[in-house]
Amino acid sequence: MKLLLSLALLVPFFALHAGDHAGALSSLNALPAKYKDGVLKLSADNANPNPETWYVVAQRGGSDSDIHNLTIEGGQVISDKRTIGLREIFGQASPISLARVAVDSRDAFAIAQRYANANGKTVGSVSFALQQKGGSSAPIWSVWCYGPSGSYQGLLQMLATDGTVISNDAFPIKP
Repeated sequence: MKLLLSLALLVPFFALHAGDHAGALSSLNALPAKYKDGVLKLSADNANPNPETWYVVAQRGGSDSDIHNLTIEGGQVISDKRTIGLREIFGQASPISLARVAVDSRDAFAIAQRYANANGKTVGSVSFALQQKGGSSAPIWSVWCYGPSGSYQGLLQMLATDGTVISNDAFPIKP
């Protein structure tokens, strides 16, 4: 009986942590060390709150400044391709200060849900992008919100350091 009770208490814990690899910061743990300090952009689509796939644009460390597109699924890098990266070069993308990112993708999703709920809407899924413009600026989450039917609801941008919403084109009532 004690064994059954112990197992019953552990099941919710394992269920809660079973998908941890799908969060943005956890997924970045799959990156090879040569990319860890050179992440220029992290993005995903169809997240509720976790997507199946994360896309990373990163520069290799050291003298090799080639830009690579990486794909992460299930906590594993499944693709690593060299790219020209014109958008990152001309968009003045800076490596994201990952140590400053305190708001994970799940947190960003929850903030978007709170804004939608305060405005009588429901978020069905989101698309994420985490970027940083300039070495001393804060990393920013861009969160495109979609309703349960897939209809576009709007865009929220928030500081990845503390979750402060800095741009909101869809939800006039703050939670």
